[in-house]
Amino acid sequence: MHPLGGVAAILAGCGVALGVSLAWRRVGRAALGLLAIAGAAVGSGALLIQSRAGPGDYAITMGALALLAPLHARVLLGPPTGHGRD
Repeated sequence: MHPLGGVAAILAGCGVALGVSLAWRRVGRAALGLLAIAGAAVGSGALLIQSRAGPGDYAITMGALALLAPLHARVLLGPPTGHGRD
């Protein structure tokens, strides 16, 4: 349990996600990879705050958020490469 490290990981992941979302059209396809990293950072930060998180918790949480964060942004913001064209 590392509360300060967990909060730092959550804030860093949210900062990266916000920056990528604001530059969604300019970043291009790299945005999906950056959002996957940001989602995994937020998930790991949340688990660092908890007192009894095991290895399985880390695997499931980080994997799920690494997949769901880019999908969520893609659904909300459209394709990352400008005006509906891939």
